[in-house]
Amino acid sequence: MINQKYKTVVEDRSDLLTLLTEACELEHGLACSYLYSAFSLKQELSEGGMDWQQLHLVRKWAAQIYLVASQEMFHLSQAWNLLSAIGGSPYYLRPNFPQNNKYYPISVSLALQPFSETSLKRFMMYELPQDMAEDNVVYLQKSFESIPFDYKTVGGLYKMIADGIDMLSKKESALFIGDEKLQLGQEEIDFPEIIKVTNNETAQEAIRRIMEQGEGLSNLHENCHYAIFGDMLNEFQLEKQKLGFEPVRNCIQNPSVYPRGDQQSEESLPITDSFSLEVADLFDDTYNLMLRCLQFIFGSVSIDVVDKKRLAKFSIGMMPMIIKPLGDILMQLPAGIEYPGKTAGPAFTMSRHVVLPDSFDVAMVLISECFNGLDKRCESLSEDVSNFALSAVSQNFKRLNSYLYENN
Repeated sequence: MINQKYKTVVEDRSDLLTLLTEACELEHGLACSYLYSAFSLKQELSEGGMDWQQLHLVRKWAAQIYLVASQEMFHLSQAWNLLSAIGGSPYYLRPNFPQNNKYYPISVSLALQPFSETSLKRFMMYELPQDMAEDNVVYLQKSFESIPFDYKTVGGLYKMIADGIDMLSKKESALFIGDEKLQLGQEEIDFPEIIKVTNNETAQEAIRRIMEQGEGLSNLHENCHYAIFGDMLNEFQLEKQKLGFEPVRNCIQNPSVYPRGDQQSEESLPITDSFSLEVADLFDDTYNLMLRCLQFIFGSVSIDVVDKKRLAKFSIGMMPMIIKPLGDILMQLPAGIEYPGKTAGPAFTMSRHVVLPDSFDVAMVLISECFNGLDKRCESLSEDVSNFALSAVSQNFKRLNSYLYENN
């Protein structure tokens, strides 16, 4: 196994599998952290703290963050193609939030925090370009250890992976041993940048696309994540000088739902309001079903192209139709009497890794049962209170259910 603190080059397939799995954890964690920040931004004038012009600016920030988060999910999917290509399997587990700043070599914690100057600087740290001097970014020096790390940025991790694949593909003729039927391309899933990985050339191009979207490689461009967050930080710093500008909902950070034993950080803040707790649990269970479905698509050879496309549409559709509105709702529900004036938020809780069976017919039974159960829970919650937003989500559950059975 690779030693995270001292090993700086990939030596074998096992090292590559370890690093790609770590990349999956990071991409998944980044997506959740970004989404939480976007959920925390107010979206209506009735929430106060903004005029009409400022509301449009804040909505723009939220839209940009949602786009970045969706691209992180593409990165996760592309990493799954890379894993499958060299004999691994799709992986989506990660530690629950908050994650210790020493858990990854980048030495920056992964947390669920509302939109702020601090969170934007943290986002820029994640996406820091490889060739940028460290003193160009605000570091929390006390967080760093003095030992040499394998990598200090997400881009650095992918550079190690790219170099390792290149070296091993020349050294070992059988590096790409994975079943090509496991590879997903644009014809099966709605990620315009995704490519199938079958050799060193396609692997290098896949990694290049991930790195270009994130850090922008050596030529920083305005659409890379680092530049997007940098521009957003400048706009926020300028706007917050204006009296009365309060664009962020007063939510708690690092919320948790139900006790998960060793799987839950002691630093998380438990939601205690009973209704908010049920909505947060519904969010977590829906989010986990989405991940299980996506993992199944990338990890099973029993699905034909038509069924992959149908299930991919269903899985990805959960994000804008259910997960996004539920996250927005949670940011406007009370966290509990222990947090006066504070609202809740989604916990993105990971529990046990329950993989769907390889059989498509059996998997579809399990998916349908689980989804129908979530649908009923949402319907019941929407009937208990006059929450029009929850009623809309309940209708989306029913619309999304039709995706499972439609003909392409």
